Amino acid sequence: MRSARRRTLFLLALLGVALTVLVGPGPAGAQSGGEVIHSYDSALTIEESGDLRVVETIEYDFGATPRHGIERFVQTRFRYDDVKKDFDRLTPITVTSVTADGSPARFESETDGDFTKLRIGDPDRTITGAHTYVIDYRMKGVLNHFDDHDELYFNVIGDRWSAPIEKATASVGVPGAIDKVACFAGPSGSNLPCDQATEAEGTATFADGSLSFGEGMTVVVGFPTGVVPTPEPILEQRWTVQRAFAVRPDTVVPAAGLLVGLGALVGWFGYRVGRDRQFSGAATDVAFGNVDGTDQRVALRGNDPIPVEFVPPDKIRPGQVGTLIDEQANTLDVTATIIDLAVRGYLRINEIPKEGWLGSADWELELLKSSAGLMPYESTLLSALFADGPKVRVSDLKGTFVQSLKQVQDELYDDVVHQGWYRQRPDHTRTKYGCLAGFFVAVAIAIAVALAAFTSYGLVGVALVLATGLLFLAASRMPARTAKGYGTYRRVLGFKQFIDESEKERAQFAERQHLFSEYLPYAVVFGATEKWAKAFAGIDGQLPTNDWYYSPHPFTYLAFSNSINGFAVTTSGTISTAPPSASGGSGFSGGGFSGGGFGGGGGGSW
Repeated sequence: MRSARRRTLFLLALLGVALTVLVGPGPAGAQSGGEVIHSYDSALTIEESGDLRVVETIEYDFGATPRHGIERFVQTRFRYDDVKKDFDRLTPITVTSVTADGSPARFESETDGDFTKLRIGDPDRTITGAHTYVIDYRMKGVLNHFDDHDELYFNVIGDRWSAPIEKATASVGVPGAIDKVACFAGPSGSNLPCDQATEAEGTATFADGSLSFGEGMTVVVGFPTGVVPTPEPILEQRWTVQRAFAVRPDTVVPAAGLLVGLGALVGWFGYRVGRDRQFSGAATDVAFGNVDGTDQRVALRGNDPIPVEFVPPDKIRPGQVGTLIDEQANTLDVTATIIDLAVRGYLRINEIPKEGWLGSADWELELLKSSAGLMPYESTLLSALFADGPKVRVSDLKGTFVQSLKQVQDELYDDVVHQGWYRQRPDHTRTKYGCLAGFFVAVAIAIAVALAAFTSYGLVGVALVLATGLLFLAASRMPARTAKGYGTYRRVLGFKQFIDESEKERAQFAERQHLFSEYLPYAVVFGATEKWAKAFAGIDGQLPTNDWYYSPHPFTYLAFSNSINGFAVTTSGTISTAPPSASGGSGFSGGGFSGGGFGGGGGGSW
């Protein structure tokens, strides 16, 4: 096999000569104008400390192509044995000096994956021809220990050089006797011996005639134990998901305990801060208040049944109802207020039928009287709707009404505080505890990342994130009603029960058809428009007085409820649409072998 490699190199040389005859001689300094290493000598010294000093003398010929210098790659991280599969073995390198043609050379060192990369040369200057580089460095952790000897197994020349090597030599000095030596050359995995491998008086000498692309040279030197301190590999555990989130008693138990403990703490905090208050006493005291005004937290269980209310309690308006029930002044509450203002005679809603199959329905709002006597949020809404005139189409509000919508919502939140139903605006409460929870979640994530990156206790970090996540979820439940607010809330639920079960009262509605329009805005808030309309179905014989909604279609209660639902859905989406962005952008976007030791790597020019 060794002779086969020689024959291959001889044939390549003949091919080079043939090319030279055909195309003419190349530039001086390198055959055919290519780069070549004329000689590569490695002087290794095993120091008494067990460290390895390496002095490499490399005669590199760049030919006629201008280059800045050379690059040297030394592998310093290796996968460890099959027993500790998730560990890497490290052989840290320290560069002592670098010279070029006898003078100190400029160089930069950096880690590149499993390799330490050394770039030698001046980025502002180019060179050609032959130059000699001497690299002096030390490595730790490269010796191996066995029961009967210690050993250096080292790739003096790696198989990653981009230029062929005409002559390769190496020597290894040991601070004691040498038991045995070996040397391998060729491609990675080759067990072909080098041309020379001898030892005398504590020094081993190795040589090989030439190395082609992808070929290296590895030396092995064995010496008695005790010559140097017993070699110990430098190990570093590699990051893996299994390691970071190891499932062991000492990770599962703390994680479970942390999750349960912090979860209980979040629950206790939510109960202390986010529970509504209620007046002390009987059910009537809870709903209407007691004499001395004493209150307590609402119990988690065992509340008295809620009695049905047949009228909106304390003349509460639909927008207030929606905000009180879900603690949010949402768009539907504002839309229900528009319908309520129409029912009360402040505006008229004119339905405009859609044109064609692909058309969409629209509505025109017409102002009938001023906002005198309205609550602040109602007055603001009415003024904003007709800011440009006494008539406006719903479609015209798209992208232009969102700022006014926010103002109306702000005033709705202010109103529920003014009514004494909340001590603090629900949105401000959610924001405050949401920011607090966000801070704790961010801290928990940082801790979890650190635990997963540097330890095997990632499960503890996951538990911490989950627990703080519960606090983030609880932030939306932190708004708490006052005793007055809770009493009104229960009465509103009683009125909602009346709307939901209104079909049972159909008989009396024949004489009270005005209730349909009067309570319709509340049905919109409760999401019970269809139920409310069904309570009146079958008594469509006489058209009720209705001067607040105009439709070109024949009136029936069910058809009308569908129209109102369409109006509510369309209007809610339209008034909450933000204006289009003004910014633009593009849409594209068992034995020894060559290469089996430490060190090695390769290099080339740059």
